[in-house]
Amino acid sequence: MNLKSLILYAASAVVPALALAAPPSTATSAAPGKPAEGTFHRVELKGATGQALPYTIEVPMGWEARQVSGFPGLWIGPADAKPPEDPRLIWVRGSLVNLTEPDKVAANIRANDAADPKWSAPRVEVKEAGGVRGVLVQMEAGEGDKARSSLTFKLPLEKVSVDIVASAPKAEFPKHLPLYERILLSARPAAAAAK
Repeated sequence: MNLKSLILYAASAVVPALALAAPPSTATSAAPGKPAEGTFHRVELKGATGQALPYTIEVPMGWEARQVSGFPGLWIGPADAKPPEDPRLIWVRGSLVNLTEPDKVAANIRANDAADPKWSAPRVEVKEAGGVRGVLVQMEAGEGDKARSSLTFKLPLEKVSVDIVASAPKAEFPKHLPLYERILLSARPAAAAAK
């Protein structure tokens, strides 16, 4: 199975029974152009059994996490945002991609992009999140009113990975991008964020 197949397959692979718990945190002021809530707070991702995933992210105040029947993974966003296509949602899911060597994963994504005209990855970067190296990928797929863009931050989780994903219709994506980057790149290892 090539990397493209794994990426497409990863859309249906999930970290089982994700839930979210918000530990006490200090809110920070949002930059101009951020949501009306105005502040962000750090939340810890946890499994339904209480087992913590090793990452936290910052989301706007007032956003909630929930699982939705028929849509795997964890959805984080405003209470009225409905999965899967609402651009205000952040999706946390499991992925089968092994991120032991993020530079190789990034190179494979670029190679698969060049070989398949049905989708593109105009942005593929190895990024560090609190000392952990992951891969930030912007992907575009579909045509016309079905065209969508997504931004995914892939972070290691043992021999697989956790994806934090934001997605919007291609025409709307640029206006959401600053908030998407703010949230996805806020990811930190849970132990580091607790200090």
